[in-house]
Amino acid sequence: MGKFRKILSNRKGDAFVFILILVFFILTLSAILIEYFRMESLYQQVEYVLQRGVNASVEYAVLDEYRRDGYARMDSALAEDTLYTYLHESMGLDAALNKYADEQWVYELEIEGIDATAEPPRLTLDGALKTRSIFSFLTGDVRLPFTISSVNNRIEEGGSE
Repeated sequence: MGKFRKILSNRKGDAFVFILILVFFILTLSAILIEYFRMESLYQQVEYVLQRGVNASVEYAVLDEYRRDGYARMDSALAEDTLYTYLHESMGLDAALNKYADEQWVYELEIEGIDATAEPPRLTLDGALKTRSIFSFLTGDVRLPFTISSVNNRIEEGGSE
């Protein structure tokens, strides 16, 4: 602490340089934190919307003729088609699954796989969210992987009797 006071009371200008270095460090740390939370927020928003799309696709593709007999079955091809329709219409993605805001590229969805099973009705979406950081000159594009799944289970009234 004594050395710190000595630097600040020095008349040679060392205190000014010290304060500039400290301000630069604080601003850099602030920029890194702001960018981290921006990326985390974008990831959570996209993950939430994708979860809604997967849930809606499973619900839409469950076959009603089996449901009324007490079985849970799904048309897998219809579920995949419904999911892609949701991606384009509700999320506003183009044919290459890119998202634009005011003519500026925001992110791209890279779908690595869609696994749909008819019984039990299950749809799993594997992929990554590809976006740019303000530090893209250092890191390039940032890929944030995700796995989203929805299952529609048949539950009988009265529990496990």
